Amino acid sequence: MNIPVVDVSPLLSEEPRAWQRVAQQLQDAHENVGFSVLVNHGVAAEIIRDLFDASKRFHQLSLAEKMAIRYGMHLRGYLPLSTSVLIASTLGSARRPNHSDSFVVLDELDASLRATWSNSAMGGTQTWPAVDGFEQAARRYRHAMVDLGQKLVPCFASMMGLPREALAEYFVRPNPILRLLHYPALPNPEPNLFGSAPHTDYGCLTFVAQDDVGGLQVQSPDGTWSDVPAIEGSLVLNTGQVMAGWSDGKIKATPHRVLNHRERDRYSIAFFFDCGLETPLDIAVPRPSHAGETYGQHLEQILRTNYAFESREAAAGFSMGATQ
Repeated sequence: MNIPVVDVSPLLSEEPRAWQRVAQQLQDAHENVGFSVLVNHGVAAEIIRDLFDASKRFHQLSLAEKMAIRYGMHLRGYLPLSTSVLIASTLGSARRPNHSDSFVVLDELDASLRATWSNSAMGGTQTWPAVDGFEQAARRYRHAMVDLGQKLVPCFASMMGLPREALAEYFVRPNPILRLLHYPALPNPEPNLFGSAPHTDYGCLTFVAQDDVGGLQVQSPDGTWSDVPAIEGSLVLNTGQVMAGWSDGKIKATPHRVLNHRERDRYSIAFFFDCGLETPLDIAVPRPSHAGETYGQHLEQILRTNYAFESREAAAGFSMGATQ
């Protein structure tokens, strides 16, 4: 499968004809493949480099230091090796936990959301590791990526046949999730053991900054797997289940996976740019199965199923039907 490479620099200038050309290239990519590789995206190279450096220094800490900021009832902090299992997946349950560990950074909840969402996986207060420059690098990266995401959302509204501004209200308070991933080398790979088992993403837009190790693959309709090219300075973009649902399947949420390298550790930065927690799942296409359900409820259900949260009882105060 060929992953289209798209120069998105015209989106930064918003020149009408150039904007439409980029929007069409993204439409071709995400209606046919579900993935694209973005170049000239406007996120400064040093912002990406600084966060990669901070991530590597974090993952080189002792296990005891990392476990001291392990996630608990909220999805913030360190996710140890083999913590996540893709039980809630459109491709069926994974047979083994993912052979990767990561650090998750969530936005602080807006005051208007705290009463409903404070006991959800998205609640709590962010913990930061004692790594020089880590918090600053993460915040700079998140700010730059939110800005890029906001520039791309109008393209996806256009793909759905909607006015460019039609989705803007659902991203006024987006739900960005930053995940700094480490995939240890696996000299002797075992059956059904993946850095990330085959899955489709849960939300709207996922941006991935890769190192040069490789291992990210997408699945073709015939079931074969193809490597996503690791182009220096680029960002991989893929569309998730919510965007696919809003478009009635016109936009693809494509299965993908990560294979661990036999000799080298792999690092990547995943940034999930998703709509606000209270966004309805059926805003564009009415779906009886999602009637009244919000993105936050959809996300909460998946996260609580796939991750071994410290205290499921502690999260019992969050009602899946509480969001209005």
